[in-house]
Order: sequence, then C-alpha cells, then structure tokens
Amino acid sequence: MEQVISTLIWAALLQGVFLAVLYLFSKKHSSLANRLLGFFLLVIVYEGTIAFLPYNSIGSYGFYYFTLPEVKLFYPVLFVHYILEKIGRSKRYRVFLQFHYRLAFGFAAVTLVNVVLFGFNGRQLQDYFGEELVEWVFMAQQYYAFALVVAILILSILEVRRYKRVVQKEYSDYEMLNINWLWRLIFAVVPIIIVWGADLVSIILGVKDGFGFELATWGLVVLFIYFVSFQAFKHKNLFEGVEAGQDPTDSERSETADGKHNHGEPVFGEEEDVVILDKIKTHMEDEEPYLDASLSIFQLSRQVDIPVRELSLLINHQLDKHFFDFVNEYRIKKAMELLRDPRHNKTTVLGILYEVGFNSKSSFNTVFKKFTGQTPSEYRKTGS
Repeated sequence: MEQVISTLIWAALLQGVFLAVLYLFSKKHSSLANRLLGFFLLVIVYEGTIAFLPYNSIGSYGFYYFTLPEVKLFYPVLFVHYILEKIGRSKRYRVFLQFHYRLAFGFAAVTLVNVVLFGFNGRQLQDYFGEELVEWVFMAQQYYAFALVVAILILSILEVRRYKRVVQKEYSDYEMLNINWLWRLIFAVVPIIIVWGADLVSIILGVKDGFGFELATWGLVVLFIYFVSFQAFKHKNLFEGVEAGQDPTDSERSETADGKHNHGEPVFGEEEDVVILDKIKTHMEDEEPYLDASLSIFQLSRQVDIPVRELSLLINHQLDKHFFDFVNEYRIKKAMELLRDPRHNKTTVLGILYEVGFNSKSSFNTVFKKFTGQTPSEYRKTGS
C-alpha cells in the first residue's frame, strides 16, 4: 500500500511542477493570483520531494534539521494570500502577509548558515548549539506553521463570507457570486490539517509510527493538488477587485452603518425617502443603467447623485433588497419584454441575455428562474 501511495505522490509532484510552470509563466493567464498558486504548488513539490528522497545525505553533508530549506511556513501565507487576492482583500492584510513572508524566508535562509558552516569547517548548527536546541527551534517552527494554517483557514472562511455580502450589496454581476468552488477549495484543506495535526500530536506523545500519518497526509495532498489546480484555473477571473478609484474601506463603512440602521427606518426622512426612491426608479427605467453588466453601486451613486452609504441603505432597508437583486430584477423584466416581443423571435436567448446586462447563460438562467419560476426558453414558449 505504501508503494502505491508513494507512486501516486511522485506522479502528482510531476504534475505539480508542470502546473506551477504554467501558472508562473503563462502570458495568457498572467495574474498575481495565478503566480501565487504557482509558487504554492512549487512549495508542495519541494516538500514532497524532500520527504520521499531515497537517501538522507549528500556525501558527508547529512540531512538534519535545517540542513535543507524549511518551507512549511510558506504553505499558510501563500494559500491565504491567494484567497485574499481572489476576493480583492490582500491590501487589507499587507502587514500580516509581509511579516509572515519575512518569517518564512528567514527560516528557509537558516540552511545557508548551515551550508557555510559546513563548507568552512565541516560542522553544522547542531555541532555549535547542540541537537536539543536545534530540534526545539525546528519543532517550534512546525507547531507555529500548523497554528497559522488553522488561523488562515478561519480567516479565509470569514473573508469569503464577507465577500459574498459585499457583492450582494454593491455589485450586480451574478458571476461574482459563483464562488462555490472557492468554498470547496478552502474546505479541501481541512482533512490535510486534521491528519497533520494528528502527526504533530503523535510526535508530542512520542508515538514512533509517525510515517503512517505522513503517508496519509501526502495521499490527501495528491488529491488536493489536482483539485486546486483544476478549480483555480477554471475560475481564474473570479473577481477583479472593487471598482478602480474606490476606497476598499467604503464597503466596511457601508456595512457598519447598515448594521446600525433598522429596516423601515427613514434614511433622509419619510417623504424625502419616497421622492428619492422615485428618482432612482425613474433613472433605472429611463436610462437603463442595468444594461451595463459591470454596474456597481458606486457607479449608480454617481449617476443619481446620492452618496453610496445612503443609496445602499435606501435599497436594503426601504426596498428590502440587496443591490444585486435590485438591479437584476430590472434586467429580468427587460428580458421578459424582449422574449415576448415578436420582433425578437429570431434573437437567441444568448443574444438577449447579453443585451440585458448578463455575461453568461448559466447566470441568466439561474436569475431568470429565481424571479419567474421558469427558464428563459420555457417562458418564451408559454409567453407568460
């Protein structure tokens, strides 16, 4: 069984190298997120190669703690950076990321010290500081890396949940809510974390059969490599970030204010709210800004000359809708008109969905059925 797992691991590592090169150097799919994924895969490949090397020394240079670069701290920092980049939040955690990148590079650089010491006098770190201290530092790094993985898992969950709330409140592109794959990506690491944690516990308890946990961990990593690579490549353009020129913290201020405002409570005053809502609805009906697939609450705010926060409150609490649903309801109504119009009998559903502000057939079908209970094709056939 161990031989089978080892063979699968080596096959996955080779696949990981190929995919990492693709993500790092492909001009067609060039993005910071894909480069982060490429480096993440390279770290996995490197760690797997070291773990399954058939020898434990190069000449008289024995493989001991820190004799080869330690990269476990790169796992959590690259993973969370990738997630944050996908949902447009990496700038928010810049200090956190910078600190842990420096820490990860610092531990990896300890090997250079080891190599220099060995090159000059044939001795290594444990010969100067003692095996007990070097082992303690090494294991401290391992435990910190594990704790950091658990922390970034929680952080990733919270940030993706926040992303969904922000999209619903401030954007109208349904594709931006197509993040089930991102949830699967996050939870795909949970089994690996559990087995890795069990391995560390076995070390603390002095259990000798630690290699069984290591094989199980790498068996799960094999599955993860193929999953993350396919899913991330398929959804490479998930999110482009907030609209250019907008302060990302606008979303946070809007959320804070939203939380303090009760449903039905006037924003400007009862009579003024009615007048302003009529102004917004008239703008939507006459100017049809929803035909722009990328329409955001920031753009609509400028068009109707109402501050973003107040506009959000009016839509969320006076109309009891997310901005997302508010805009897409107009799109669906327009689509229904076109589907009933005899002049558009020869226009395909694909043509109509692009005309009313959607950018994919699956998104259009999902939203159309949500509002009408029918698919666009069914609606066109029945005419109602």
